[in-house]
Amino acid sequence: MTKNKKLILDTVQELETVLSFDVQKSLGDFTWKERAHAVEEEAGNYKIRFYSDGLNLTAKSAIETVIKNSIGKDIENFSVYFERKEKAPTQPQKQPNTPSPNHEQHQHTQQPAQKAEMRAPSGKKPISGVKRIIAVASGKGGVGKSTVSVNLSLALFNQGYKVGILDADIYGPSVPTMLNIHKDPLVNENNKIIPPEAFGLKVMSFGFFAPEETAVIWRGPMIMKALQQFFWDVDWGELDFLIIDLPPGTGDAQLTLVQSIPITGAVIVTTPQNVALLDAVKGIAMFRKTDVPIIGVVENMSTFSCPACGTETHIFGSGGADRVSEKFEVPVLGHIPLIQEIRSAGDLGEPLTTLPKHDVRIRFAEIAEKVVKNALTMESKNK
Repeated sequence: MTKNKKLILDTVQELETVLSFDVQKSLGDFTWKERAHAVEEEAGNYKIRFYSDGLNLTAKSAIETVIKNSIGKDIENFSVYFERKEKAPTQPQKQPNTPSPNHEQHQHTQQPAQKAEMRAPSGKKPISGVKRIIAVASGKGGVGKSTVSVNLSLALFNQGYKVGILDADIYGPSVPTMLNIHKDPLVNENNKIIPPEAFGLKVMSFGFFAPEETAVIWRGPMIMKALQQFFWDVDWGELDFLIIDLPPGTGDAQLTLVQSIPITGAVIVTTPQNVALLDAVKGIAMFRKTDVPIIGVVENMSTFSCPACGTETHIFGSGGADRVSEKFEVPVLGHIPLIQEIRSAGDLGEPLTTLPKHDVRIRFAEIAEKVVKNALTMESKNK
């Protein structure tokens, strides 16, 4: 195939004849050719512009797959750009040119002020109805970050707050299993995804859209689009807290988060041993570099509690979170022991924070109280 914009557009539009029934049905009032309306090229990278009105995440993923399977062998550098038809893509570029000819000589100085009115100074877009966003992160995998995210969310709910949890771990979404929720989200009349609910929490996860045994092999731009759809195309309703369970590390998902939405603060999860602490330090450094406050550190698997005699042993070492706290001047929110009950409760989808008077529920209640206190303090400083 000759790498020509017109030829690429014609090829994509001709796919209308080979679409599956499900894809055709998802198109609604628009035809495939109406939706695939333009191709742009810049420095050898092609952007296929596709109207997204009425499409949910499942439909968009199916459409991307159809296009990729058709032209992916001939064109390596291309992406599908979804946009709403009623929103003119050229509007932001036109707006700075609105001054009358009589003020043309001042156009150069007025332009920055107009841009500031179009977008907040931070450049971040809030999530409608969500008062506070807490990111739960770790520098490495295997430290129990998702366990902390789920139980922290429930602890906040137990204290009377309206809470949602977003499982942003694209590569290993585990929140649906931990909350025993396995059903496809619906879409409302405003084309917003309705998050399923479990134990009083509003839940959204990539795991709802990908089969459990499917490996997700995505590059940065696709990760960014998926996460941003979870931010703004989900009907979260009114929430006091949205807990975002991030994938481990400091990559595309983390950068998309801090650059796209206003984060109240981050909770860092680590285990006591030095290997985990080194990676936790990297997470703290990333958030500070991007001006996201650190709410505190949770030390998971702090001690091992013997199921036979109850003796607690520091099998991963001790004092790790305290050393990080002292070095970086961040508070320790709490210590969670390594016990079999936590693991089995997560596998069964019955978190221990749902059980009244359980020791783990009490520990997470104390952590939640500190999270609320520190988050409110940070809010007051930013006002």
